[in-house]
Amino acid sequence: MFRNQSDQRNQGGCTRREVLAIVMVAPFLPFVFPFRAAASAPDEVALSYDAGKRTLEVKITHPSKSPQRHYIEKVEISKNGSFVTQGEYKEQPAQATYSYTYTVDAAPGDALAAKAICSILGSKTGKLTVQ
Repeated sequence: MFRNQSDQRNQGGCTRREVLAIVMVAPFLPFVFPFRAAASAPDEVALSYDAGKRTLEVKITHPSKSPQRHYIEKVEISKNGSFVTQGEYKEQPAQATYSYTYTVDAAPGDALAAKAICSILGSKTGKLTVQ
């Protein structure tokens, strides 16, 4: 019949005790899940196309302190808005900027795009119109 004041529900449906627990635990969540907090999307994706070799070079800048866990896991290549190919990876090189090369048939005026997708958080797309 009588309730402890800390057990009374507020308008949001939480007791004071639950609210206090949330307020006390929330600041420590980045330490419990530090890897996700340190993750970032790629900084830059730059493209260059060699018509003679029919190759697209995708230069990615994605710093990572742990390239075996936080890396670019997929690069999706498209031409004129249509999927062409993709590369899938299990880690990235230790340096922050590195390149992958893909065979792509393209003609002058074709719009090429490469979307680099981080294994943990975010993506970035680079674009190029073939000259």
